[in-house]
Amino acid sequence: MGALVAVVLLGAAFSGAQRVTAAGAEPIQDADSTVQSLRRAADDAAAAYFAALDQSQNTQRQIDQLEAQLPRLEAQAQTLRAEVKQRAAAAYVNRGNHDFSYVFSTNDALDAARRAKWLDALNARDDASLSDLTKVEAQLNDQRAELRRAQTTQQAAVLALQAQSTEINTKLQTAIDRLRSAQAAAARAAVVSRPVVPSGTGPGTSPSSPPPAPPADYQPTAGVHPHHDDPFLACTRGIESGGNYAAYNAAGPYLGAYQFLQSTWNSAANHAGRPELIGVPANTASQYDQDDVAWALYQWQGAGPWGGRCT
Repeated sequence: MGALVAVVLLGAAFSGAQRVTAAGAEPIQDADSTVQSLRRAADDAAAAYFAALDQSQNTQRQIDQLEAQLPRLEAQAQTLRAEVKQRAAAAYVNRGNHDFSYVFSTNDALDAARRAKWLDALNARDDASLSDLTKVEAQLNDQRAELRRAQTTQQAAVLALQAQSTEINTKLQTAIDRLRSAQAAAARAAVVSRPVVPSGTGPGTSPSSPPPAPPADYQPTAGVHPHHDDPFLACTRGIESGGNYAAYNAAGPYLGAYQFLQSTWNSAANHAGRPELIGVPANTASQYDQDDVAWALYQWQGAGPWGGRCT
């Protein structure tokens, strides 16, 4: 239920963010304020999504543990049923015989009575053990059914929160693009209003040179990330992509060395304080940036986003 409540709350936060974004042409300050507001909403949405995902994965682990126990219990029950049948058959054949040779294969009547009592007690014990096993098996089946019902609800919450997070990230990307456009326009205006400096009279370029434009596309970070050789990162990219930073799996699509969904990449980049990476396909990012986002996500959410492997 907590995840479903989070959907409602995040929906309210997102509606507010939409109203802010819907304004017309925004000054740089207003555009930046919108970006910061949406970044907070996106971070909250991502945290709620990862919490719901972790809950669903934990439920699946419980189901797996129960299902691992059931075959063993069933095998024990079948073995015990076979033993009970064998002993019951022996008791019927031997005690049903007129001379009661099975029980009275002794000249001591007291000893024979003890044997008969022992056989009854043995059968009663087997019946009780079988009954207990059957009860445990039934309880585990009930628990499994209950967990599966809970998981269905949890998975619906995960999908709703994932959609919520993706939608907010889309709005955030739009807001970032608007901010960049506003900054570019301001830079151009500043160049136009700058006094003309005669050629050769001062430092810099001549007035005929085009003004420097802000980078419109992604600018990769070069170098090796300080956590590149961390055991978790090395293990994860080995499992996910064989260490191929340009990997692309259309099934997700899953992108890059760490096989990010674009929505997960955007959320992690935002949380890491790197909004310039939002919208950049992970498989086109530099090794440094992919390591950076993966490390940030690991520090934030642990191994859960990768299914708990490499822990």
